[in-house]
Amino acid sequence: MANQSAKRIAQENAARLALMKKLFLGVNGFYLAVRLLFQYSSLTWGTILLYLLTFSLELALYRSLHTTSRPRYDSSGILVDAGTDLSQPGLVSYMFDYIYISWFVHLLSLVTRWAWWLYLAIPVYLAVAFGPYVMQFLGIGQGTGKQEEQSMTEEDAAKEKKRREKKERKQQRVKYARH
Repeated sequence: MANQSAKRIAQENAARLALMKKLFLGVNGFYLAVRLLFQYSSLTWGTILLYLLTFSLELALYRSLHTTSRPRYDSSGILVDAGTDLSQPGLVSYMFDYIYISWFVHLLSLVTRWAWWLYLAIPVYLAVAFGPYVMQFLGIGQGTGKQEEQSMTEEDAAKEKKRREKKERKQQRVKYARH
């Protein structure tokens, strides 16, 4: 039964990678064909550099997804490891998101050169999604004791003082030991 799940994951990964390969070749082939055949006059070094940079990162992520999701078989052909599940959340989904954004930007950049600015959405999203974790890790934004005391109301301060006094009185009591 457990092997059925691994086989299902391997089949789903293979199907998803086959679709990704078709889309990868289709989108980038279409971009290059239109850019070189019909929009050659608007081709600049900046556009070439942006495309090569984003394409190389897109290719690296695709290759990473391909290698990590590849199933492994033993010498008798039995499935040993299904590879990384491509439908899992986390880093894998972020890799897919970057690839999808790249395809969208590449196609939209055929219409307007301002489409390249959409890549700024990636660091903005990362800052919003992971900013609180990073700030907490670095200790930024956490209140200190002095700030907390200043923010206390007089009523809270009086209650806190009573609690401290009661605790001190309790500690000063003589305790009798039983033998």
